[in-house]
Amino acid sequence: MYLLAAVVADPSCCEPARDELRAVLPKGARKLHWTDMEDREKKQVTGLVTDFDMAHMVVVGTPLDSRKQEHARAKCMERLLWELGQLEVTRVFLEQRTHSLNKRDMALVEYLRGSKAIPKSLRVDIELPSIEPMLWIPDQVLGAMGDAEADNDTWLELYNGAVQRIDISI
Repeated sequence: MYLLAAVVADPSCCEPARDELRAVLPKGARKLHWTDMEDREKKQVTGLVTDFDMAHMVVVGTPLDSRKQEHARAKCMERLLWELGQLEVTRVFLEQRTHSLNKRDMALVEYLRGSKAIPKSLRVDIELPSIEPMLWIPDQVLGAMGDAEADNDTWLELYNGAVQRIDISI
């Protein structure tokens, strides 16, 4: 299974959310990362994130051939960007990866634009999570969903249905 998530937010809500996220960042950490958090921290951050006026979308691609993770990412990203385009989202931030993988992501974006699979008005940028705290939110949602897949619904249930799951075949 390959998971790719997005948070959909009005830009006017983002700066207060960034400030609140930075306030709960553990000392010395560069970003909030689900797998690094204790249950107490997960509860605090999930409560914070679920209070934001934002929607969450996760594309779940199955089955995953571990040798073809980039193919799975591309298929999930294609669907996610299409869905965001349908919602008239104007800007998307992707989390920075290696230089070559960033180039691959942006080549996919240009291909999707050229084939009219996403609107030309959808701006896609790559950013470091240490600079853009809004990138921490999809990590939290994916963590909650991953735990739910492993039979621990505790965190995902706190989202009260605010996570739209889109299953695709890859």
